[in-house]
Amino acid sequence: MARRFPQLGGGESRHSSQGARVGLEDHLEEGGYDEEMFVNVPEGCKCGICHLILRDPTMVDQCQDTFCGSCLRRWLRTSNKCPSGDNVTVEQDKVRPNLFVAQLLANTQVNCLKKRGRGGRCGWKGDLSELKTHQRHTCLFSDTACEQECGAILQRGLMQLHINDACTRTPRPCVFQPLACAEMLPQREMTAHMKTSGIQHIDFLKTTVLQQQVQIQLMQEQIVELQRFRKQMTGYHFKERKDDYVRTSDFNRTCRYRFGDGVVRYLHLTGPLLEDLQLSLQCSEVT
Repeated sequence: MARRFPQLGGGESRHSSQGARVGLEDHLEEGGYDEEMFVNVPEGCKCGICHLILRDPTMVDQCQDTFCGSCLRRWLRTSNKCPSGDNVTVEQDKVRPNLFVAQLLANTQVNCLKKRGRGGRCGWKGDLSELKTHQRHTCLFSDTACEQECGAILQRGLMQLHINDACTRTPRPCVFQPLACAEMLPQREMTAHMKTSGIQHIDFLKTTVLQQQVQIQLMQEQIVELQRFRKQMTGYHFKERKDDYVRTSDFNRTCRYRFGDGVVRYLHLTGPLLEDLQLSLQCSEVT
């Protein structure tokens, strides 16, 4: 059973289990390991200061008590008494690593507790001695610097997404690329490019506007030609059949007689077309 020890000297309170866990600024290696990460917690391997599993086990020779290396160093800044409460005066040259406990912990199975919000947790399991290597080089949930050295810190599993969408050093096309600008530059160089290539970009715009004006003119000519063709076809249609439509007032009755009610309803729904047909009938009667 681990003993509870008095508070740190100088009014400094001991670590809570929330403040010294692996995964929270673990590169500082402050405090002990979270008990949750261990598959089986070795007996007698808790720090008497932070009450977590020993990290960098350091022993006081005079009393044989062992603490986390960082916890003991912080304690000795404000007090020369052993944290165990034995009233033993700690001499700096009597503090040394506890190699036996360190080896015992190094061979203990642990789980990687790195996680991404609600997006899951790293499933790695192995010896404690391999945990740091895993988190520094392979864990997808560990924080790491951007591979392109843009200054961003992000989880390793999000690296490719960051490079593709957010990294300021990833070359990206100029906003005038659709108008023929072929430059691919990092974001931090794009502002200078926009300033130095302003005249060239204006030329691209002028060329594009001229091309669109030509296309609009061609489309307008095609519309005029289609309208002319439509009028010709409408006149031809009624010239061939004007004997069937004697008077404009008989138009609906004649259509109903020859084609049925369905055609009459269709002609009423196509209002503009019906007006053109009736106008053509009037012209035919006049001639």
